[in-house]
Amino acid sequence: MQGQKLNLNWGIAAAGRITQDFVTALGTIEDSRHSVIAVADVKGERAQEFAQRNQISRHYDGFDALSQDREVDIVYVGTLNPYHYAVVQLMLSRGKHVLCETPMCLGLSQAKELYTLAEQRGVFLMEGMWSRFFPSYDRLRELLLSDSIGEVNLIKLQHGFRLANVERINSRALGGSITLDIGIYALQLGQFVFGSPPVKIIPSGTQLNGDRVDVQTEFILDYGDNRRLMALVTGLEKLENDAVIVGTKGEIRLSNYWCCTQLTRSNAAPETWPLPRAKFDFHYTNSCGLRYQAEEVRKCIEKRLLESPRYTHADSLELIAITDQIRRQIGVHFEDIVGRDCSEFMA
Repeated sequence: MQGQKLNLNWGIAAAGRITQDFVTALGTIEDSRHSVIAVADVKGERAQEFAQRNQISRHYDGFDALSQDREVDIVYVGTLNPYHYAVVQLMLSRGKHVLCETPMCLGLSQAKELYTLAEQRGVFLMEGMWSRFFPSYDRLRELLLSDSIGEVNLIKLQHGFRLANVERINSRALGGSITLDIGIYALQLGQFVFGSPPVKIIPSGTQLNGDRVDVQTEFILDYGDNRRLMALVTGLEKLENDAVIVGTKGEIRLSNYWCCTQLTRSNAAPETWPLPRAKFDFHYTNSCGLRYQAEEVRKCIEKRLLESPRYTHADSLELIAITDQIRRQIGVHFEDIVGRDCSEFMA
């Protein structure tokens, strides 16, 4: 019926911290058209505990049963990195829409396969680049289009947390990589601001751990015409985690730039978008903002779109290609672990 809003039934793939934050964030949406009706994990007891905590009616031991649940419209995939490909492929093959945590895959070829499959099946697929859907990014787009700070020639940022004890980031077998975990957000900001891929990528200062996983790196992305992004990303220490966009007429600072709720222009008062309170505390910074991408997904599916115009398949593939290139340059490889069976490890 025209004007009627779509109700979206979610299934959750993996009972972990990020999926818990996602479910908690869904619960903060006013007049919500979102329902979480099922959760699956390779450990059945973990799925059961997750379901009980979140009052979810169905829980499954393994992902095949979730993929066959006819009432599930869309699956949020929050497994560990090496298993994104297998789980997303399974859900798409069963006709489910999918929202997958970043990174979509551990390499460009796998991501291309998944986007092609989604298009063939006529279902929605998006890599969860949640940054793009914060109101602050809408405002940033307005400011850039209105020439508020003139021609942008530099983005500079530092992004770091103490993550030395987080196995999923430090283990190569689990697809660990500081570039893939948080560096991807620096890359997406460059893409958002400059609107084109870099012509040159210059990594430096990379530190690899004993497992040959990057735990810290710096990189400069050269976009041509004297436009650059300079970033330091690290899992060794907590940094300020802001980004500064420098133009010929001023600057814009994004606080917690990848999940920004405060934007400040030169000689202007900060603009803020407070996040609402939630039923449970969140595990990660500003995770309540996952609500924005969930609503974007719902609206896209309501319009029968197969991708979001705000973060397209092409956008995702461009960033994955950049991360592939950075990893090749710094010597981080996953060829022997991609496509592994998803039953061994979960987030």
